[in-house]
Amino acid sequence: MTLDNDQSYMHMALNMARQGVGYVAPNPSVGCIIVNDGVVVGRGRTAAGGRPHAEAAALVQAGALAKGATVYVTLEPCVGHGREGPCADALIKAQVRRVVVACHDLNPVVYKKGVQTLEDAGVEVTFGVLEDGAQEKHRGFFLRVTNNRPFVTLKQAISADGKIAAAKGRRTQISGELAQRHMHLQRSMHDAILVGSETYLSDQPRLTTRVLGVSHEPLRLVLDRRGRVGDVPGFEVLDMDDIRGVLEYLAGKGMTRLLVEGGAKIHRSFLESGFVDEFQLCKSSQILGENGVDGVSEAEILAVSGLKHQKTRVLGEDILDIYGKAL
Repeated sequence: MTLDNDQSYMHMALNMARQGVGYVAPNPSVGCIIVNDGVVVGRGRTAAGGRPHAEAAALVQAGALAKGATVYVTLEPCVGHGREGPCADALIKAQVRRVVVACHDLNPVVYKKGVQTLEDAGVEVTFGVLEDGAQEKHRGFFLRVTNNRPFVTLKQAISADGKIAAAKGRRTQISGELAQRHMHLQRSMHDAILVGSETYLSDQPRLTTRVLGVSHEPLRLVLDRRGRVGDVPGFEVLDMDDIRGVLEYLAGKGMTRLLVEGGAKIHRSFLESGFVDEFQLCKSSQILGENGVDGVSEAEILAVSGLKHQKTRVLGEDILDIYGKAL
């Protein structure tokens, strides 16, 4: 099997993994492809809720054709005994010939042990194919197991003159249709969504995912440090003052990816805390005027250590700039 083939099949596995992002907490969304004699005989990804694992699903599909096959998996196979047996043991039992692993599992229970288990059983292991892409896919899980917090994405829609609303307390539609679709897609890729009390009281957002063919129920949160919101059906209201405490609380609930939708005060609190991994700034061509509410500026985003401009996308009449941290 050539390196080009290895990369092609690993791309397929990474695409499988991407489909589960936001649905599988507290587990990572892993993709697995099983190839026998040049034919894909099994595909799998971590199922919603975290079980079954990708390797288990792919092995069921492959059946007897897994014997002598090559397995491509985006994360080191697990060795822990949970509701299912270890994936490393399942691969050995299926008599696969070779396993191509994109990156190690940083969970100390698994780290390098999955690869070692396979090699000890005589399975050929190739490590590091498309490693950077796999690490990016699994960043939320890695941050939870190593830093006790989820991956944090901030999202802000802003007018051409830097405003997030036409006036304080007034709900203002800024983004166009394509940008709104993008926002809903982003909701579908996060385990939890958070807004501040000001945004909740002004906009009464539902924070639901409205994407055709997608069913997703993220944990919906209001950060209400002044006790203004009270009990809200379908939302969890947090009265914590410390951003780190909020993130540790969410990690304890198994959350691996958090989307913070606003408002500006909450965004600035997160930026000041240093716990921001990505900022999505969607700029409209609208002008809201001097009475508008100021949003977070690009200068404020770039002032945060580690955040750099990564890419720009055109979404109809809107421009999306994405800032993030290097791996």
